[in-house]
Amino acid sequence: MKFRVTTVILATLFLLGSSINNQSNAESISSQIQRFTDNKDGTISDSKTGLMWMKNDSYLHSGHWLNWYEAKAYIKNLNETGFANYFDWQYPTIRQLKTLFDADKLNSAQVGREMKIHTDPLFGKKGSGSLWSADENGRHNAFGVVFNTGDAFSANRKSRSRKATRAVRGHLNNR
Repeated sequence: MKFRVTTVILATLFLLGSSINNQSNAESISSQIQRFTDNKDGTISDSKTGLMWMKNDSYLHSGHWLNWYEAKAYIKNLNETGFANYFDWQYPTIRQLKTLFDADKLNSAQVGREMKIHTDPLFGKKGSGSLWSADENGRHNAFGVVFNTGDAFSANRKSRSRKATRAVRGHLNNR
């Protein structure tokens, strides 16, 4: 009898522990799924960083590859026209752009190439895999991020070679 009671108690504790662990895993998965919210106005909000992004990169939005200077002018134009009724769009920094890279997620391949873009699938498909940032690198170059690896690149600011940008609003949380 004592053996049966002990066995029942141990089995109950095991099942209770599994249930709590599964609930914790489910909450973790759920919170990751909820990180990005499509605002249905051409923007996506990131609950982890506090940033708001354009859903489409500048290539998908305008149909043109941009050099660094053109990307800067593109952001200025978004503010002048009030894209999604906001007038405070920014040219993203390397740090901001890197928050979008997720090796475990696959958005699509870059338009015209086999390069995989590792961002949340909520973002526009078949855009650029290389996005310019506001960060400059000397007199003639600027930095960006390649979204098949998440690494920074440095290129001549006049280069248009399959490059775009993605406008951002807000400032990074310290999470």
